[in-house]
Amino acid sequence: MSEELGLKPLRCGHCGSELPVMGQLVTFQCPACFRYWVLGADALEPVTVYRATASGETRSPRDEIVWLPFWIADVDGAALRRRIEEAVAALRDASTAILEAHAAAERGAGRSGVSGLDPLAIPDPASDAGLARSRLAAEAANAKRPPAQNEIRHITARLEDLGTLRIFIPAFKSLNTYAYLKVGRLLTRAQPPFSIERSDGAGEPVLCALRVEEAAALMDFIFFATLGESLQSNGDFLERIHLEPARPPRLVEFPFHQRGTSLVSVIGGFWISERLVERTGEHRFSARSPRVPGS
Repeated sequence: MSEELGLKPLRCGHCGSELPVMGQLVTFQCPACFRYWVLGADALEPVTVYRATASGETRSPRDEIVWLPFWIADVDGAALRRRIEEAVAALRDASTAILEAHAAAERGAGRSGVSGLDPLAIPDPASDAGLARSRLAAEAANAKRPPAQNEIRHITARLEDLGTLRIFIPAFKSLNTYAYLKVGRLLTRAQPPFSIERSDGAGEPVLCALRVEEAAALMDFIFFATLGESLQSNGDFLERIHLEPARPPRLVEFPFHQRGTSLVSVIGGFWISERLVERTGEHRFSARSPRVPGS
């Protein structure tokens, strides 16, 4: 029995109204009941959208604000600290084992009077064989090098102070994929204080182009981008670190002021180029006045 193929309209799971489609956005707002929906693996799923406000922030109804969406994942700082300490210990053990194995091989070669190193493996035949063997062993141990203790102490102390580490994953559409790392790194490194309230956003659909599963896949990379260069270049350390959200990520819109070709974050104290954010579908990327309750 053949099945008839065709396009079916997206409908609100609450009131049944047809949902407007806006380009590559994965979130939809019902035009009738204003509930939000996000595209899941097999169907539309309800999603709560929040808006962030800075502590003590006052805003005039005439203020022009650009709202950009982020998925925020809360990571247990204590669990991440343990994972980092375990990774460092494993690398330290591996490096020590390599050096000890080399020393044992050298002692065995000395007792037997036979060199354990193939002369063909020595780049310079005139060089001292013992020195060449030590150099090769040191390079092997360095491949499993643990990070510097002062860097690890800085990270673990910060995690202890924070308790919960928030990972900010940009969810707006961008032609420049580096924007996700850049903006996510700035907010994640700053860990700015803010409060959230549920968005009533009638007629202002959230411009989210990233599903929560895709956001979760970017968590590690955004965290790594906040680390120093020496840690970012230590692949053996990074491959042992994986972040797990303590609870499902939340979709939060953050306010930005538009200043010429720049977007200045109201929360976090940084600016980004307007070009990092793509205009989506027919929705013009322009400043929108926040909806004032009761207006």
